Amino acid sequence: MGEIEGAVKTHLEKVAHEKGISLLECQPMVDHVHLLIEAGSDEELSWTMKLLKGRSSYELFRGLRELKVDAGESSFWQRSFAARPVPENQMERVRHYIRTQDERLEKYER
Repeated sequence: MGEIEGAVKTHLEKVAHEKGISLLECQPMVDHVHLLIEAGSDEELSWTMKLLKGRSSYELFRGLRELKVDAGESSFWQRSFAARPVPENQMERVRHYIRTQDERLEKYER
């Protein structure tokens, strides 16, 4: 895991811990992050993602100033996110998929 990916994971986990967000899995990739979050409703998930993305973006740009210059943007993340519910009987399978993303990095090499 590179410097940026490590910083992304650290900041997302820190924000989740500070705000009491149930972040079950977090795996940064080259151009996205896979998260497994426990949320009671779509509204809670939306608020959670806004908080995670906003705070982590601020901390990433503050700690890695060259990111903001290189990106030419005021936010590290895109505005939207994709989400889908995970049935209880699929939880371990999804957790394993997220944890083993780095084993499939060749798909993301550019």
